[in-house]
Amino acid sequence: RYIGRPLIIIMFNFHLCPLEMMKFICLTLLIISGIADSLSVVGPADPVFAVAGEDVILPCSVKPNISVVDMRVEWFRPGLKDSQLVHLYENHEDRNTEQIQSYRGRTKLNHQELQRGNASLKLSSVQVSDEGLYKGFIQSKSRSDDATVNVSVEAEWKKCKISMAGGQNLADFSIFSTVNVILDADMAHPRLIVSDDGKQVRNGNRKQKGVDEQKDRFDQYLGVLGKNGFSSGCFYFEVQVKGQTEWYLGVTRESVSRKGWIRLSPMNGYWTVTLRDGGYWAYESYHVSLSLSVNPQRVGVFVDYEKGLVYFYDVESMYHIYSYTNQSFNEKLYPFVTFCPVLFLFPVPFVVVL
Repeated sequence: RYIGRPLIIIMFNFHLCPLEMMKFICLTLLIISGIADSLSVVGPADPVFAVAGEDVILPCSVKPNISVVDMRVEWFRPGLKDSQLVHLYENHEDRNTEQIQSYRGRTKLNHQELQRGNASLKLSSVQVSDEGLYKGFIQSKSRSDDATVNVSVEAEWKKCKISMAGGQNLADFSIFSTVNVILDADMAHPRLIVSDDGKQVRNGNRKQKGVDEQKDRFDQYLGVLGKNGFSSGCFYFEVQVKGQTEWYLGVTRESVSRKGWIRLSPMNGYWTVTLRDGGYWAYESYHVSLSLSVNPQRVGVFVDYEKGLVYFYDVESMYHIYSYTNQSFNEKLYPFVTFCPVLFLFPVPFVVVL
């Protein structure tokens, strides 16, 4: 690819004796070989800033600017457990069967730019969980190198208007930060399988191998908490419940009991709404039946810690589901989701959406 054209030019434009021609060819080959051996992968010196919901380019190229079409180009997240793959190009095609689930359909390499040594990755619909370090790794037959890209994600301010059944506005508030909810596999029920990126959880239908049951896990509810708690300010997250027939979700205190059958009510440190037995409910000191005009596919949870407020609403219709008001919070609150009790199954995984 790199030899043919220069040699044609040499042969048609120079009149060299055979010995001189052989010397020139050898010199040309040595130069080309030296270029290949000096492969260097270059990334940005400064962090790359992205806005949640928008697209971003992760810069990466080789020096000198030679084609990487015939090379292996791999993007991955260092430090993650198990699968780290964000995008893989190998043998002239994208191979993303082992790609981290949350990146499916959101990554792209420009194959034309690969010819110019540009292996930058386009990441679409940026999520808060995309923040962190990325490695762009390029490998030829004889050399390899990588560059690090530090991605910083800013949550876009979101204006929300929650409506009550009667059409009155319950609240009109701005969400100043969308939290990056990562599910805590160490606190999950032993049957649950949390994805590598901590954004999905599904039922394995049996106890998972290597699970430490001595930890303070849920043992009756198929529940899991977020890893990080919040003890001030406002925070917001969304949970995709599409396809689920039984679920509870909301927030819980750090010190709650996770053993046995628990009434998931504020008295016991749980602020939740639920779909159970075909109906929607909230739990105060009594059961509150919720009349919803549509079945939520994605539920948003907004918490104002200082004001003691927990709002639930249907993200797609922006319709108010339920709110807990005048609550008293005196310890960390954690995002919380659980499916039906252990004797039931659920068909599709829960997805925590940012």
